[in-house]
Amino acid sequence: MLKKYLAYFQAYTSTYAEVQVLKNMYEEALKYADIVGLCVGTRPDCVPDSVLDLLAGYVKQGYEIWLELGLQTAHDHTLKRINRGHDFAVYDEITRRARALGIKVCTHLIVGLPNESKQDNLITLDKVLATGTDGIKLHGLHIVEGSTMAKAWRAGRLEAPTLEFYLDVASEMIRRTPATIIFHRVSSSARRPTLLSPLWCENRWLAMTELGRVLTKEGSQGSLTPNPFIYHKPVLK
Repeated sequence: MLKKYLAYFQAYTSTYAEVQVLKNMYEEALKYADIVGLCVGTRPDCVPDSVLDLLAGYVKQGYEIWLELGLQTAHDHTLKRINRGHDFAVYDEITRRARALGIKVCTHLIVGLPNESKQDNLITLDKVLATGTDGIKLHGLHIVEGSTMAKAWRAGRLEAPTLEFYLDVASEMIRRTPATIIFHRVSSSARRPTLLSPLWCENRWLAMTELGRVLTKEGSQGSLTPNPFIYHKPVLK
């Protein structure tokens, strides 16, 4: 079987450079015959029109292009607290513009951010679905060495999400998501000593295996929507 690949520009912000620099970088990957597209990871506030036009040009050439946006949460108060530097409106605008140009969008979300409840996470999902997205990446909050959250965690002011909380929230988010949307990731991992908490995140397979068990029991992706292939905007309370 002939294998094809997407070149993944993940580390840091892969749209934050002069357009010609980005063009050279992307096309260096696209010159290989087994590369059929790009996955470009970035922030919602770092995608100017010139970059959208560049990526849209590759779409017109027949490449599969994914713009991966690190949103994390739709709640502006949380975005401010974790110092993201943008609000949900910025994400909403760039997502709509990218998708209108034929660029696929994958939205990154974190379960277990400070003071966010299960309902807060579900509201985030509903707002993301209402904007429109083609893919989602989920993972639990990691508290890592050297971060501001690490200081709060050591002082007892911050708790990391338990595996049980993550499974409860993530499984319902998956069941509320139409089956036409691709989950690119449902867990992630880090290692000690970089990882301080939660230690269940050391093994990425643990969350995936347990999520599979929960979904087998409670219902698959889209099972909590009236039509698993269509998003119906809920009434948020």
